[in-house]
Amino acid sequence: MKNKLVFLMVSLLLLPSAMMSQDRTKSLERVSDDLKFQNAKRFIRISMHDKAVEELSEYLEIFNNGIHRDEAFRLIGDLYFERLDYLRAIKNYRALYEEFTSTEAGVEAYFKIGICYKKMGYDGRAVEIFQEIIQYHPDSSYAHHAEVQLDTLGILNEDEKK
Repeated sequence: MKNKLVFLMVSLLLLPSAMMSQDRTKSLERVSDDLKFQNAKRFIRISMHDKAVEELSEYLEIFNNGIHRDEAFRLIGDLYFERLDYLRAIKNYRALYEEFTSTEAGVEAYFKIGICYKKMGYDGRAVEIFQEIIQYHPDSSYAHHAEVQLDTLGILNEDEKK
């Protein structure tokens, strides 16, 4: 009985340090997550875009539950978009949309996919995406943007018929 009591007392004394260790580990993971992401953003600021894409891709691979995942996908997509590499931009925007479908960032990514298709001349595919945004995300600010894009595509298509 005395041994059980001693064990219980020692366990109670060690419990707070075990919990603190767990908190410290979570804190270190968060710091590591943030540092990796901020490092990639520094490369963007100094126009080392290839290195930024590499860092962001590593970030996404390492931090499956990272706090910056949505922004990492968006930044990679945007960097490819700026280079007119629309297929790679679409790949990253699609990953963002699939992982964050119900968020504004996810809907924005889906909208950007539509823009990529439009820029590549795949107006039919762009129209489908814009219509889906209006249908499935009517409360999003991108629903209005999608309507504008549909109007633009309609005007362009009408001018081509004349």
